Amino acid sequence: MKKSVFFQTPESRKADIITSTLRIIDRSGIKGLTVARLAQEVGFVESALYRHFRSKGDLVSFILDSILQEARNHFAEVEENMEDSLGALKQLLFLHLNFLEEYPGIFKVIYSDEIHLGNQELQDKVIRLISEIMTFLKKIIQKAISEKKLRADLNVTVAAMHFLGLIYTAFSYWTIKKRKVPLKKISSELLNQYLEGVKT
Repeated sequence: MKKSVFFQTPESRKADIITSTLRIIDRSGIKGLTVARLAQEVGFVESALYRHFRSKGDLVSFILDSILQEARNHFAEVEENMEDSLGALKQLLFLHLNFLEEYPGIFKVIYSDEIHLGNQELQDKVIRLISEIMTFLKKIIQKAISEKKLRADLNVTVAAMHFLGLIYTAFSYWTIKKRKVPLKKISSELLNQYLEGVKT
């Protein structure tokens, strides 16, 4: 399985640029991301950044590609434990949230309109990311239904959307609480309540 840029060696200049970009976006939003500020954060001269990325849009596009690759890595890891479908849901939730906790700027990249509004290429990449996550979630939920662990009358698509909402809600609440409460605890409580509503 191909590694995402987030797990390249610290010596990787692209990895440095991406993590620095996400730190800036996390602190100041996309409007706070400028080439000058990024160069200062990474320790480059501005011209050196352009050897890696042609523009701010090119940089965000690469980040979205890297997020998709990391999501696929999560899918592959969960796939190894698919004999426990409900455990697979829990594992997927924790993998996604651990990733967001380590790189919180990703949340603003995916959910902020100001990043991809008016840019069809970036919109398409966000849609593809969400679509692949939804497809994998539906696969797990359908398996749990077939094993009679979840209700047979569930709308699989809606159940997957609700699950995706757990990630959004847990991360948003964690942020509101100034990241001083355990994200894993918040997500576990949300997941338990979600499962109570959909179990057989």
